[in-house]
Amino acid sequence: MKQTETTDHNTQSLPDRETMYAALVQRDSSFEGVFVAAIRTTGIFCRPSCSARKPKPENVEYFPDAKTALANGYRECKVCRPLVALGSTPDWLQPLIEEVEQDATIRLQAEDLRERGLDPVRVRRWFQKLHGMSFSAYLRMRRINQAFSQIQHKSSVTDAAFQSGYESLSGFGEGFKKTMGTAPAKSNGQQVIVVNRILTPLGPMLA
Repeated sequence: MKQTETTDHNTQSLPDRETMYAALVQRDSSFEGVFVAAIRTTGIFCRPSCSARKPKPENVEYFPDAKTALANGYRECKVCRPLVALGSTPDWLQPLIEEVEQDATIRLQAEDLRERGLDPVRVRRWFQKLHGMSFSAYLRMRRINQAFSQIQHKSSVTDAAFQSGYESLSGFGEGFKKTMGTAPAKSNGQQVIVVNRILTPLGPMLA
């Protein structure tokens, strides 16, 4: 990711770098909720307890939470899944969460939730209470994040749009610019995007 003047963000709320790197290497779960580690060379961010191979210390920057890492252009690690709150998903919702995790392009309306035996109001309230956003907004954010990742990995804007479940380039362009703060064609090669904030599954970010 882009080098910044400071490698840690909101440092007043973070332990020192040596402590955080030691926790990352030791996979210390006691640091869950204290920081997330973002890896510049891969563009992902991880929990302190992630079991993935550890990077060199100079390739890591630290954030107080996942929303800040996302706002700085990082994407979630597929090994430790830092976007999923630990122990917070009830049994009745787990199948839906797993379905969404497997397909970032999925679109689900109220009727689709009912067909899965879920009450749309209950689902909406859970996302609002725990994540500060609606279920529909969460799905939109996942599609945008997937498209952004594909563009960063040199996919064309057209391919990224349709592979992320968008039916038109205009709709994709509007949604992408609103979320990421720039047009899709201008985002290739960007790592830190200056954007406003909205409520997302992890609190305010990316508007």
